[in-house]
Parts: sequence; structure tokens; C-alpha cells
Amino acid sequence: MLSLKPLVELQVHRSLSEYITALVWSPVGNRLAIASGAGEVVLWQDFQETILQAPSGASIDALEFSGEGQWLAAAGQAGAVTLWRLSADLPELVETLTWGSTWIDRLQWRPDQPWLACNCGKTVHIWDADQGETLAILELPANVQDLGWSPDGAHLAVSAQQRVYIWETSRWISPQYEWELMAASRILKWSPEGAYLASANQDNSVGVLTWDNVRALKQSPDNSAELPALLGGFPGKVRQLAWADIPDAKRSPILATATRDLVAMWILIPDEGWQSWLLDLHQDTVLDVAFQPQTGLLASLSEDGWILLWQAAVEPAQVLEGAEDGFSCLTWHPTGEYLAAGGQQGEVLVWTLCPDARQRLCTHPEALL
Repeated sequence: MLSLKPLVELQVHRSLSEYITALVWSPVGNRLAIASGAGEVVLWQDFQETILQAPSGASIDALEFSGEGQWLAAAGQAGAVTLWRLSADLPELVETLTWGSTWIDRLQWRPDQPWLACNCGKTVHIWDADQGETLAILELPANVQDLGWSPDGAHLAVSAQQRVYIWETSRWISPQYEWELMAASRILKWSPEGAYLASANQDNSVGVLTWDNVRALKQSPDNSAELPALLGGFPGKVRQLAWADIPDAKRSPILATATRDLVAMWILIPDEGWQSWLLDLHQDTVLDVAFQPQTGLLASLSEDGWILLWQAAVEPAQVLEGAEDGFSCLTWHPTGEYLAAGGQQGEVLVWTLCPDARQRLCTHPEALL
């Protein structure tokens, strides 16, 4: 049953010229970067708009702030990476990096340093923004599907075909570890504390690697390591993954997966393994899922024009609307005070958390299941 009292309320509703492809909050302050299928890049500072890049006709598909919020990177169909330096004054366009004409749809900053990793065909380029130089070029046997830094910045995971390669950032010569899968890995996601790495695969499965077991095996090769878990039974393509970032999630990690018109939830119960349940109120394809930081409140977004808020990722608490032809992406502010979403007709909506909402939130699903 839906909560009678809303958890969030609409604060801003504006539009860009085309489908919203990406939006992301800065780790510090109140900055929201937005990109569209027309190639626009817009920066909101306290909801005051600055146009960083006008429509070009070439889609922007990857957008990311650096860990300290001083850099913004954008890339997409044109095969170039554009970098802005952000300060108290106007953003400064610093550089446009071009490594070929390949579509760049994956980029991510190292959490603890301004090192940018981005895909370029069968390679991953590591760029040091402060020094303005390439640190490494990683060669893969096939086109890169996804990449992700570990939360501590010590490792970089890259997927290509049926393998996930994990490098130590202090040693780029060769991967520290290779994870072989039964099908191509499409999406990678580290858990917030870095203990687990999830991979959404082409065969409609999700693999979960326990990184602590891998590190133990490396330190003592004679020890037997637990095999990665394989989560199956999905009715279709797994489009997105999200780990819960709540205190109890380290003991019992919680993973949300978007598949068809469902959100399949998974929790690792000690001595019992991975257990699942379904969230099934959407009427069309679920495109994105995201947990509010430090709570179990889950937002799921679909093409039916609904964003659903789920109390502890179990009970529906609120329905959000405002994108006439459906939503495309969403993101929580790092403090959890704002939820931003993009629409398929260029809508950008921001909801703010109601004053007493946190007091009404149940953080862990075991309290409701």
C-alpha cells in the first residue's frame, strides 16, 4: 500500500531539447550536470543554469564529476572527451581529448584522484587531468563493455567479451585478476565498500564476485577461494544494477536489478546464500534503479512514466510522474536530499526530500520481509 504522506515533493521541472541521456550530481555542493541526445551539456548550480555545450547533433552518453568535484567530463557519439574545470567562478573548458572516432559511452573518475578512465574501442585510456597526460593505455581482446574503479581507487575493473579484467592502479603492466564468465559482461558495479563486484551478463544472469576472497587467494595461493555467485532466473535483459549503501549492507549486501518490467532484489544472508524477491508494479520496461545514500529507499524508473519509491526496497511508498513519454535516467544527490530524473522528451525534474521523511524510512528489508 502506498504511503499516504509523500517522502519527496517536486521542486524543479525544466526541459532540454531532446532525450536526457545522463545526469549526475557533484560529490560536493549542489551541482547537477545534465546531458542530452542532442549533445547538450548543462550545469545547474543551486538550480541556476549554465550551458556548457550547445546542441551538436551528436549524443552525449557519459557524464561524470571527479571525486572532489573539481572536474566534469563528458563523452559520447563524437568519440571525444570534453573536460571542464569547475571553480567558484564560471566553469572553464580545459581540453577535448580525441583518441579516434570510436563512440565513447563509458567514463569514470578514480574516487581519490583526478584520473579519468574511458573506453575507446578495444582500449581503456587513463588520463591524469591535473597533469594533462595519459598515464596508461590498457589493451583488451575485444571492445570494452563497461569499466569501474573500486571505491578505494586501488583497482580498475574492465569487461570485454566473457571476461572481467581487474588491474591494480599501481601496476598497469597486466591485470591482477581475470574473472571468466559464461556470457559477455555488459554492466559492472562495485558495492559501496568494495567487497563485491557485480556483472550483468548477456545471458540474462548476474555474477557476483567476492573481492575479499580474491585478495585472500592472492595472498595465500594454497587456500581455496569461494567461487563467484551466479544469480539467474531473470525473464530478460538486465539493464541496470544498484547496490544499497546502508550500514547493514556490509553484513548483508543488497543488490537491485532492473529486468523487463520488474525490479529483482537480492540479499546475501550469512550461511544461506543469495535470496531474492520481486518488485512488480511497473507496467513497462524498468530502465534505472538507484538507492538513496545511507538508507534503504529505492527509486525505480520505467518507460511507463512512473518513478516508484520503495520503502526498504520492499513496499511501494510513492509514485512520481512528470515525463509524458516516460523517464530515461535518475540519480540521488550524495546527501540523499534530492532526486533528479530525466525524461525521454528532454524533461528534467528534481524532487526534494520532505522534512520528516528520514524519520519515516525503514532502512533494511529484513525489517519488512
